Amino acid sequence: MGFEFQRKDDDLVVNLTGVLTFHHHKEGEHLVKQITTMVDKGEIKIVRLNFENVTRMDSHWLGVLIRILRRVRDKGGTFIVEKPNQDLMKLFDIVELGRIAEIRT
Repeated sequence: MGFEFQRKDDDLVVNLTGVLTFHHHKEGEHLVKQITTMVDKGEIKIVRLNFENVTRMDSHWLGVLIRILRRVRDKGGTFIVEKPNQDLMKLFDIVELGRIAEIRT
């Protein structure tokens, strides 16, 4: 599990990799803190989470996504999920993530 930030102006891309499970909850909390701090300071307006290299994700990480999404939206920003694999799309469909977030396949 890992993540890498790429910033351009007020756009932040977070490239996630590996398996996202509760075993990596500290990394999830760190990610939430870093992103919400940037959003709260007005440094970024668009947050794009790139799932291209994520093989699996559990409900804990779904909660991480929702926490980030809520903060971004509360501050008037845009939250985008990019390139989820077929298994992640099934999870996102079950929880109807597409109703509250833009998902780009």
